[in-house]
Amino acid sequence: MTRSRPLRIAVAGAYGNGKTTLTTELSRQLGLPRTHGSPMRGPAGGSGKSLEDCTDPELIQLAVRRFTERVVDEARWAEGFVSDGSVLHEWIYTKVRLVLGRLPTPSARLDSTSRPAVTAAYEEVTDQIGLLAQQYACDTYDLVVHLPADVPLPEGHRPISEHFRRVSDQLLLETLEAWRIPFQVVTGSVQERVRRCRELVETWSA
Repeated sequence: MTRSRPLRIAVAGAYGNGKTTLTTELSRQLGLPRTHGSPMRGPAGGSGKSLEDCTDPELIQLAVRRFTERVVDEARWAEGFVSDGSVLHEWIYTKVRLVLGRLPTPSARLDSTSRPAVTAAYEEVTDQIGLLAQQYACDTYDLVVHLPADVPLPEGHRPISEHFRRVSDQLLLETLEAWRIPFQVVTGSVQERVRRCRELVETWSA
């Protein structure tokens, strides 16, 4: 496959949507390096806390750190890359976690106004960080592939709830649309997803 310019692909979608499986295979088939953020745990100044044990300020710190790591790592690859996730993911996770909690009830909504003032303040800071991520995504990614939450989370492996996952996915889609970041929804088996992504790359390269 011949490319006249670098191709920067971000594979987006909520937790458990198959990003790692798809990006690993795409990286192999397209000959592009695969990038990804480090695990969101162990905030600076702490003692190796898990994500679930972090305070709200620590959660924001981790989001900033991982945003920075993604930007630095993606800048290394002049020939392009395939990103497992995107710079939008940490902002979205942090915002949803702040507002709804890790295991929200199905009735919990992001647009609810009944939250403590301190939570609203943290959310405002998080959204300002989110603007940086949104601008970067708009300026950087040539192709965004969205994997929808069309398969339930496996039993016994739920660090987040199904509602958390779907709210996160909806916020991701709304953000892509609001910033007019072109994206394509890709579904099906792993083989079908890879085939569709290769078709999108061929179209982009033409």
